[in-house]
Amino acid sequence: MYRRKISEEASARADATMFVTVIFVAAYSIIAMTTNPFYTGTSVGDMAPDLEGSVWDGESWSVYKLEDRINTDWEPGLPGTWIMVEFMDTNCGHCQQAAQDNFPPAQDYWFGSSSPAPAEINVEFLAVSIKLDNPGWKYGKPEIQEFRSQYSHEFNYMDGQDNVFRDIWEVQGTPSYFLIAPNGIVKYSSPEGGSYENVWAAMDDLIPSGGQ
Repeated sequence: MYRRKISEEASARADATMFVTVIFVAAYSIIAMTTNPFYTGTSVGDMAPDLEGSVWDGESWSVYKLEDRINTDWEPGLPGTWIMVEFMDTNCGHCQQAAQDNFPPAQDYWFGSSSPAPAEINVEFLAVSIKLDNPGWKYGKPEIQEFRSQYSHEFNYMDGQDNVFRDIWEVQGTPSYFLIAPNGIVKYSSPEGGSYENVWAAMDDLIPSGGQ
C-alpha cells in the first residue's frame, strides 16, 4: 500500500512536469513565430524604424506610413518597393546642393520609363525634413513646400521638424541617406559608410535590374 502511494505520487509529479514542459514549449513556439527576428535600428541588416507623418506631394498634405509599404515576407524575385530615405534640412547648404545636383537626374533615372528596375519593382524616394536649429534659420511647412518646388522634385517630403524621427533614426547630420529593401531591412546607411561610395551606388548595385 505504501509503495503504491509512492508510485502514484511519483506519477503525479511526472504528469505535472510534463504539463509544465508542454506549456513552456507551446509558449516559446508562439513567441518564436510572432516575434520579428530582426533588431530594429538604422544599421545595415536592421529592421528600419517606422516613419509616420504628414507628407507633401506637391499638391496636398497627407498621412504617410513607411510600414504600409513594407512586406516582411518579401524575398528577392518578388514584387516590392525599395525606398531611399533622405534626412535633410531645408536650410542646409549640402542638402540644397544635393537637391540641385543629385536628385533631378536620380528621379529621372529611377522614375522614368527608362528605369532599370523591372516592372514588378517600385522605387520611391522620401525626404524627411528635420531641424538643425541653427540661429536665423526658418522652418515650417511653407519652407518644405517651397524647397520641393524650387528643385522640381517629384517625391514626397515629410514634415519631421519636431525631430522625433531624427532622434529615433539617430541622425547626426544632414543629408543622411538610407536604402530600405521591400522587407523593411536597411541595406545602406550613409552614417555607417560601408563599401559603397554613396546611396546612388548602393541603389545601382542592390536594386534588381530588368535583366536580373
